[in-house]
Amino acid sequence: MDYTNDFQDDFCYTSLGAIHFRHHAGPKQKIIFLHGIGSTTKQWQRFVGFLPDDLDVYLVDLLGHGESDAPDVDYTVSMQFQALREFISMQNNGDSYIFGHSYGGWIAAYYATQPYTCKGLILEDCAGLMENFEEMIATGLRKHQEEMMKSVMKLNNNKEYVMKSAIYTNFEEDRLTTEDLAKIRVPTLILWGSNDIMINPKFAKVLQSKIKGSRLEIIDNSGHEPHYEHPEKVKEILLNFIKY
Repeated sequence: MDYTNDFQDDFCYTSLGAIHFRHHAGPKQKIIFLHGIGSTTKQWQRFVGFLPDDLDVYLVDLLGHGESDAPDVDYTVSMQFQALREFISMQNNGDSYIFGHSYGGWIAAYYATQPYTCKGLILEDCAGLMENFEEMIATGLRKHQEEMMKSVMKLNNNKEYVMKSAIYTNFEEDRLTTEDLAKIRVPTLILWGSNDIMINPKFAKVLQSKIKGSRLEIIDNSGHEPHYEHPEKVKEILLNFIKY
């Protein structure tokens, strides 16, 4: 499928603001894609070119990102979860898989810890794990936040107040704890780049150990974005997981 020509732009009006999304309708499995912090639906532009045309695909701009509204709110993961929950409810997508990258993976995992339905999770180089935060705090959380802030402000004309709100916090209430992850009961695929320098691949195994029955795939010679660096490989793993 082609990102430019095969997707329709639309908006979903949640109580927190309008969510922009791009939709490619298809008769087979439904997948909702959630990008990383500071990114947009364009993150998936290359990858969707490798997907079969008969999948039903939603590419979502998280609130504060891309063409979605950027209200004056605290950009917590729980806030993004609430907007996602409303989006899924209004789009009747309770039977969708949710594919989240990094920050988007955190939101997807958080969604699955709550009493709402989805068909399965694909967590790619997922952020938010308690153990990851503990390591960042031990090595200087502020330094990590400053580096992240510099990085995201170079991308996509991001709004500074949104990025500051999303980054300069310790996320105490939203971190993915052992107890939270034990609540995930849907089939879960964990993808991770072997050379990820943003989130150490060791956390992939920690995540796998906490989500019962989850499957882990390490993508060799890949950094933080396996879907971009090795789209053909990620596509094959994804289609096998969703039983395409």
